Amino acid sequence: MSELELGNTLYKLYHTVVKLEATGLRDNKNCADLTVNELNLIECIRSLTKGNDGPTISSIASELDITRPSTTVAVNKLCSKRIAEKSECSNDGRSVKVKLTAKGEKAYNAHHTFQNSLIKSAKQDMSEEEYGKIADSLGKLCVFLNSKVENSETNE
Repeated sequence: MSELELGNTLYKLYHTVVKLEATGLRDNKNCADLTVNELNLIECIRSLTKGNDGPTISSIASELDITRPSTTVAVNKLCSKRIAEKSECSNDGRSVKVKLTAKGEKAYNAHHTFQNSLIKSAKQDMSEEEYGKIADSLGKLCVFLNSKVENSETNE
């Protein structure tokens, strides 16, 4: 496969996964009214939560590489859907912490279950060796791409 073909395949892979998530979760009562971007935001909030301590708007913005105002708008939308809730940071009144509600946890779990079932389904069509090679290759690609992101951020 040429570099151009691999680039096109990665592009198609990304958009196919987004479409699959959008259509695959449409009928799930815990995700029916959520966009893929909102599901990704829920994943981010959950991954940054430490115990009972939710992340700040700033840490979410940094993790997703979007502006704080855009993050605030997106979080407010989740709050209006009762997926998340905001509270003032106890040690800094200017900061706002975000936590998933019980409804948000259900959406997270539904999204996570969908992703796992998709991987299990794909894995059924592969040998253990093929799956291992794909997993290793994607892991290496992820490390490479993350290093490029980190290098571009330090060069700004």
